Amino acid sequence: MATIERGIGLVQRVIAELSKRPEGASVVGASSAALDALESKLMVELPPTLRTFLAYDFTFASFGKRFKGKHRFGADPRSPQPKITSVRKLAEAMVELGWTDSRVRGKVVRLPNKPGQPWNALYLGEARRDGELLILGLENDETNVRVFPRYTAFDLYLAHQLGLLKLRESAMLDDLDSHLAANPELHSREEDEDESSDY
Repeated sequence: MATIERGIGLVQRVIAELSKRPEGASVVGASSAALDALESKLMVELPPTLRTFLAYDFTFASFGKRFKGKHRFGADPRSPQPKITSVRKLAEAMVELGWTDSRVRGKVVRLPNKPGQPWNALYLGEARRDGELLILGLENDETNVRVFPRYTAFDLYLAHQLGLLKLRESAMLDDLDSHLAANPELHSREEDEDESSDY
């Protein structure tokens, strides 16, 4: 399998494709100062790939009308107002009487998804060495919402969600161990129970 372009290069490739679409004409990006202000409100540095994309399209308008969960960093790129929440609150919003047994307590910001697909949430924890933050997935089985690592970088999320790359799960979770090492709360309950089992 050929090596895929990664990082800011992949984001720029996606932006070039989005710019050709009808929605591309109406997108508005954020200035560097506005993105600095957004980082202050999030209390984390934006991943370089996400920062590059928000400088092109702050509200995710270029994704098109089919995507849900846009405008999560605010409707006006000059005045960022991120909708910071928790996986528990997202679970409640995802489905009536929704709940989750996830142990993730860190704050998140929802990212767009297509209807009928898992929800996506940027995890505002510790970044790995390249500055990327983990993107969690949320999917429901009736009222129970499962929370799981979905993408290890925003560029993978962006290209996969928009259909520019077809990725296997192993590619979507490239270098997951780096995120888990920096964010112990992301370890699943099953792993914790296995480690503490008596023999």
